[in-house]
Amino acid sequence: MMIKPLLSLITALSITIPLTYGQATTTTEMMDNIPTHLTLTELELLLDSETATEFKTSSSEELLSDESTWEEANRYEWIKALNAEKSALSQKYPYLLCHTGANMSGWQRRLAIAKAINETVAEEEIYLHTLLNDDDYLCVYGQLLASVAMTLTEDVFVVQPVMASLKMIKGAVEGMTEEYAKALSDSSGGGYFPKVDMGLCPGVALMEEGNEDATNNGEGEEQSYFEYLQQVNGMGGSNSAVGDEGENLDGVEDITESITNLLLSESLNNNSSEPAVLPLSQEFYTTSQAYIGYLNSSTNSTTGDNEQSERAQFWGDLLDEFQSSGICDETYKTRLTWKIYRSTQPTRASSQMQVVYNNTGETETDSGCALVLLLAISANPDVCSVDVRRGVEPSNQIASFMVESERQNQNPFRARGIDGTGETVTISDTGVDPDHCYFDDPNKSQPTGLTFDPSARKIQQYVPFVDTNDYQYGHGTHVAGTIAGKRWDADGAADGIAPGAKLAVADIGNRNGDLLTPNDKTLLSTGRPQSQIHSASWGSEFNFYTSRARNFDQFMFENDEFLIIVAAGNSGSNDGAFDIPNTVGDPATAKNVIAVGAHNSWGHSSASGNLGPSYIADFSSRGPTADNRMKPDIVAVGKSVLSAGADPNVVGECDPSKIPGANSRNGGLLSLQGTSMATPVVSSTAALIRQYFRDGYYPSGEKNSDDAYPNPSGALVKAVLMNGAQNLRGVDNGVHGVTDSKPYDNTQGFGRLSLQDSVYLAGQTNVQLEVWDRERIEDQDINTYNVTIDKSNGCEAEDLSVTLVWIEEGSNPGCQNCVLNDLDLSVSFRVKLTTRMGKNLQTVRILLSGW
Repeated sequence: MMIKPLLSLITALSITIPLTYGQATTTTEMMDNIPTHLTLTELELLLDSETATEFKTSSSEELLSDESTWEEANRYEWIKALNAEKSALSQKYPYLLCHTGANMSGWQRRLAIAKAINETVAEEEIYLHTLLNDDDYLCVYGQLLASVAMTLTEDVFVVQPVMASLKMIKGAVEGMTEEYAKALSDSSGGGYFPKVDMGLCPGVALMEEGNEDATNNGEGEEQSYFEYLQQVNGMGGSNSAVGDEGENLDGVEDITESITNLLLSESLNNNSSEPAVLPLSQEFYTTSQAYIGYLNSSTNSTTGDNEQSERAQFWGDLLDEFQSSGICDETYKTRLTWKIYRSTQPTRASSQMQVVYNNTGETETDSGCALVLLLAISANPDVCSVDVRRGVEPSNQIASFMVESERQNQNPFRARGIDGTGETVTISDTGVDPDHCYFDDPNKSQPTGLTFDPSARKIQQYVPFVDTNDYQYGHGTHVAGTIAGKRWDADGAADGIAPGAKLAVADIGNRNGDLLTPNDKTLLSTGRPQSQIHSASWGSEFNFYTSRARNFDQFMFENDEFLIIVAAGNSGSNDGAFDIPNTVGDPATAKNVIAVGAHNSWGHSSASGNLGPSYIADFSSRGPTADNRMKPDIVAVGKSVLSAGADPNVVGECDPSKIPGANSRNGGLLSLQGTSMATPVVSSTAALIRQYFRDGYYPSGEKNSDDAYPNPSGALVKAVLMNGAQNLRGVDNGVHGVTDSKPYDNTQGFGRLSLQDSVYLAGQTNVQLEVWDRERIEDQDINTYNVTIDKSNGCEAEDLSVTLVWIEEGSNPGCQNCVLNDLDLSVSFRVKLTTRMGKNLQTVRILLSGW
């Protein structure tokens, strides 16, 4: 079907476009003065988006050779932006603003961009969020009036309009198709709905004045995010099931209304003599009449046979069948749920929105309606990034002594009182069987809903995002047991690594073991502010930096004591293929989190034939991430891990007379393998390290209240874990032999978790420790730290290991170089040294043998 042309971009540059917000006319002179924009090739180095796919022809995988089509597409976006500015709403438009000035730091380039904008815009109205900070250039997102953006014409500036395809993370279209198919096949009785994450542009939908400190991160007492939601929304009673309503939509109704009107544009326009809304088909250059006219022009054809791009044909067919026809109108009016999560640091991070597509009672048309929804969201000028949320899957007696001493049944840290006491660890998983003997409380019932009970024996909070129990021999109960399982009446056969710690539980699993995650901020707020560790033994197979990865990073950045530990995944081998790269999935692709791989176990519950704990499990997912960062960060025992086994039909299930062997179960015990099992090993060890500092074991190695450090940062705990990790020998592929792995590669990362090599315990460990926490460094400054190595006091370690960790704000989904701060670590010493220049992690190890 042909759509009536609304504009022509064949030869003329003086154009009028009817828009929602009015009409305006651009002039040839204005269009001749637009700033330099990025080439398609340059864009691919900055951002993994759908843009490259958008501009490929159906007969070739190559980008259009002379980029003439890309040039016309950018002119089209400038025309839209100029019309938006001249409308009654004076709508701003999103841009990527790059500064290429030589011999400048990223911060200096950022200031230069802000200064140039400040010539026409008040300083307090300038919001810039960094996409890329490279040695040669800086690129930031900004939302500006077109006339302001057009003033950035100096040679050092590059100004790229953020068109719809540039907002969509690479794989978003495929992801929506996959997620909708998953929703249709949902066997849990409903509840699995496709979700689209939207990163709003800088300065859009700020937190209401007076609420900036609603969840205080300063020195005062922090308010639970759940309490804040109760205040603004009346969310959930103290013992009611907890939903995921998000914050109230005050101030963003114009965004939701604009997107909905765009989806309904054909029916709205059909009922009006004058077009009320620019049709969705004309919001995108490659589906517009301008593009069709351009292809048909003999003077501007770039493909030789005037062939449309494959994606343009795809979108055109979808719009014709599902949007122009009005077949989806009722769906868009009644089955979309909008949510907003406002940024508390608007100068550094954007507010986030999410739309949930309720597929209850779906029809055969719904998959097309969902894809068109993706288009309409991308067309909104207040939206800067669009990402389809991928579904996730769940990715100890032996684990305990392997972490502490590597000598069977020897737990020196526990013997000194370091058992996690005073720590609350949050798990998000399929739930926990609360009456299992490792978790039950003989004196009180389990709290549910928003209630946090600090006096509970084990489970201080149980948030039923899905239900209030685990399934038979469920994943979550096993994970919880590894962290903090402990019988109240005796020592258990599979007590957790931090048996003195307590738990907060985010139940996100249904009776089939499927995971249905709420919004990230709501999820990570479980157990807060008491909990400073979140253990997530789950993830997707999507290797990119996603909205979820961004949100995990941002939460850690805004809560500096907090540490998130995530399973790397179990896709390192598959169907006879081994050492498969790029298999770490989000949210383990985040920068600030610890992504955990798995190595072999040993002892009586270990599978026969494995080569022992010096070898990595073949299934452990491999890095790097899509933007080439090292992952996993660390590995821990993840094979044949014995822990609690759930039986919801039995009250008080406990240790059986016969302990189950590798990967088997009996009574209240269960042996499992996977990076899901390795993750709680690291999480519980993090709890021990926090207690080590809180109780004053540093620096003497003895408990001393005068040395108590009550609030170690998440970065410090991460640095201690990474600094003490030990090298592994290779990958155990069973009958297929051993493959090589080197320190700091994308198989083992920093190496095998080892508490005894991480902190000093007087008379027990051979490592001494010196730490600096919450150090500040300004742009282009150098911080110097002096360390005296004295082996006369009994230190027998042969290596000096120095590790730098920093936590930074979240990056843009799809980023190609996601680390925003460039910090270099160097060690000056009079012996041979090796240096590992990492991303958020850098370590230097110096051989001291014979010194």
